[in-house]
Amino acid sequence: MSSQMKSISPPVLHELMRAERAVTLVDVRSPVEFRAGHVKGAISLPLDEFDKSDPAQRTGVPGIGKDTPLYLTCKAGLRARQAAERLAASGHRNVVLLDGGTDAWMRAGLPMRASTALLSLEQQVQIAIGTLLILKVVFGFAFHELFFVLGALIGAGLITAGITRWCGMAKLMARMPWNRESRTTQESTI
Repeated sequence: MSSQMKSISPPVLHELMRAERAVTLVDVRSPVEFRAGHVKGAISLPLDEFDKSDPAQRTGVPGIGKDTPLYLTCKAGLRARQAAERLAASGHRNVVLLDGGTDAWMRAGLPMRASTALLSLEQQVQIAIGTLLILKVVFGFAFHELFFVLGALIGAGLITAGITRWCGMAKLMARMPWNRESRTTQESTI
């Protein structure tokens, strides 16, 4: 299936969205990533909540993914591809991936809906890991050398996240109360 997936470039999809108001673009990133910045008009349906159920029920658009195209995006394309493969396994053949995801949309300078009051999930993870490493070093010098070993465990976790693309810290941060509440968004062209 992966070699047969249809895709569309950001400028072409943007023109299609401007010409037809009925285009359905689903963003499969986490809610905090979606709120931090997404394609104007996209619908949030996180991959973690994505299942093989009929997307028409989830989006409210009858025949989506079968009779009418369902466009999928994420940050760079990997999660959108996973969602498309799940849909294909359940018989949805009219699924189109946004080339390069939201990152490519932003690079093209197309309209985004973004929150100015929210740190991205990636920034939150970086701040948390940096803080933990500094504390481990301070505690290592102040209290006991074993705190230095804990710093190595954080490094091992980062390596694992880089290899597997699964980050436990990001999953934890996404569940924090400040990442689940609604944020006011504003339209911007980035």
